[in-house]
Amino acid sequence: MSIGYSVTAWRDGKWWTFEIPALSAPSPRGEDHRIVAMGQARTAAEIRESARDVAVMWTDDQDATVRDITFRLPQAVQDDMAGAQKREEEGRTALEDAAVLRRRAVHALRQEGLSQADTAAVLGISRQRVQQLAH
Repeated sequence: MSIGYSVTAWRDGKWWTFEIPALSAPSPRGEDHRIVAMGQARTAAEIRESARDVAVMWTDDQDATVRDITFRLPQAVQDDMAGAQKREEEGRTALEDAAVLRRRAVHALRQEGLSQADTAAVLGISRQRVQQLAH
């Protein structure tokens, strides 16, 4: 049974350096030190294959795989990505809220007896959109 390894990678000059924390060996420096399986790749896309090759070399398991890759990125990049994800989630929530409000507006006008055509005209949307929102 082969094992899928987790890999941690970071940019190191023009190369990507990676380590496989689950693969380590004692260091000649003593018990407090371990040698961790490491390697390099030219591009982020090559990390998985290069790490798999390192895992095969360390374990002699030809079926070894890389389960996931975690990238160590500069803090500013991590912050920007976290902010972008938060804003996207807020945007999705705002769109869902807007859809609820549009449906309520359409239902209110239709209950007042306005036709689909009049509802569309006063809300500035198409008749087809009124039909969609009404259902």
